[in-house]
Amino acid sequence: MLHLNPLGIEVLIDRLKSTNLDPYWDNYDFVLWKKDNSGYSNIKGMFRKNAWGIAEKFSVTNNGTWVLPKKYVRYFK
Repeated sequence: MLHLNPLGIEVLIDRLKSTNLDPYWDNYDFVLWKKDNSGYSNIKGMFRKNAWGIAEKFSVTNNGTWVLPKKYVRYFK
């Protein structure tokens, strides 16, 4: 797992802007949205920017970090 503080999340947001993922904040939750037509019938589906997509939501933990899966480590290399 990847534990990120607020500065780490901001670095990740800057590096994700050149990909097909759309990172944004939803209050204190960090959300990664990817355009995908299957989002219409997916439980994680979300309508955003006039398109359906799939969103992954990461909530802040008690120690002030966000825990992301290891697949996002590649954006820090």
